[in-house]
Amino acid sequence: MKRVLVLATLLATGMSAFAQTGSRILRFEPNGPGNVGLKGNDRETSKIYHYYKSKADERVAAGIWSSPDFSGRMRKVTNTEFIYILEGAVTLADKSGREETFKVGDAVLIPRGTEFQWKKTDNLKEYWVIFDREAAGTPAPQGTPTFFKLDRNGPPGKGLAGTGRTKEHEYYSGADGSSVGVWETQPHTSPNFHKTKYAELMLFLSGNVTLTTPDGQTEKFKAGEVAFVPKGIEYKWSSDTTRKYWVIFDNDPPTKSSAGAR
Repeated sequence: MKRVLVLATLLATGMSAFAQTGSRILRFEPNGPGNVGLKGNDRETSKIYHYYKSKADERVAAGIWSSPDFSGRMRKVTNTEFIYILEGAVTLADKSGREETFKVGDAVLIPRGTEFQWKKTDNLKEYWVIFDREAAGTPAPQGTPTFFKLDRNGPPGKGLAGTGRTKEHEYYSGADGSSVGVWETQPHTSPNFHKTKYAELMLFLSGNVTLTTPDGQTEKFKAGEVAFVPKGIEYKWSSDTTRKYWVIFDNDPPTKSSAGAR
């Protein structure tokens, strides 16, 4: 069975737990909130936990997925997916015959329009974000999309670019206003709260970050940890020199943005 059908089956059968985000910043955890584990069903060994679903389209979502041994047929995807591997490995193959194995610590992007297959997983556990879904009037991707690994330092020979306090490299920009990239800031504390018009997953690569909300929630993050800022909440950022991967999605309306509130 294709991985997309596994996810759909878990969702349809109600076996996918889901965090109620409200106005709170979330901390992604490898075994779900409170270490309670992921959910599956009797027919599948794959398990899942949804941390976030868009109110506009619940298939635009983010969470955790695991599978000990999974493979699927060649298919053309109608959404973009970001994955970050927590455990195990996965081998992907595209239509041209190129194969690549991704392992623990790899961040991978599968752009909308990619024709590929999940060839094999080996006790895989991943964080994932599905976004930029194909819709009526959505421009077709240019060129021949294929999966690729993100580099924390930006593309070899190019690195990160910017002036002043921040520098970045945007790896992906979707027709729906979504974006994926790597961003770095010098020490910075926001003077005011910022209200988001999108959801953002932040995977910290270095540094120490504190995110706070007007109601007094304070969450501290360090390298290797993941913060998730739901769409529509207010928060402040404070950090020392920090680098992160970002995934911005679920924009409404679409906005031209790179790495969220700073």
